Amino acid sequence: MATSSMTLRAVIPAVFLLLLALPVTSFACRCAGSLPPAAAYRLADTVVLGKTTAVSGDINREGLTATVRVMQVWKRTVSPEIVVSTTTTCAFSFQANQEYLLYLSWEPHSRRYTTKACVGNQLIAAADQALRWLKKYGRSVALSPG
Repeated sequence: MATSSMTLRAVIPAVFLLLLALPVTSFACRCAGSLPPAAAYRLADTVVLGKTTAVSGDINREGLTATVRVMQVWKRTVSPEIVVSTTTTCAFSFQANQEYLLYLSWEPHSRRYTTKACVGNQLIAAADQALRWLKKYGRSVALSPG
């Protein structure tokens, strides 16, 4: 019995070290479901209705940067044109020349807006419920001057 106990004590650390040496697979982001408008609004620093005028970058590498012409805004005033970055494994897949409802976070250290896939962003064509909620409960604010 002592021999088997000693063998087990030697095997466990070896197995642990072997597991540490195995390559790690990263998994793409999976949203748990669509975020209700009230929750998406509460979590965002600002919410905008806008059209992407340019999109650059690679979603699988450094992420995407979208220039957005803002048509309507809630919670916090923004300029008529903003730049939005998305860089995590949960990056939002912007397409150029599309209209979106975007839930944004403000990054004060980099002075930029960011967003992710699972925060409630939608194409305008699919955003009827969220737009109705925003009209009823959201705090609409004016765009800042140019």
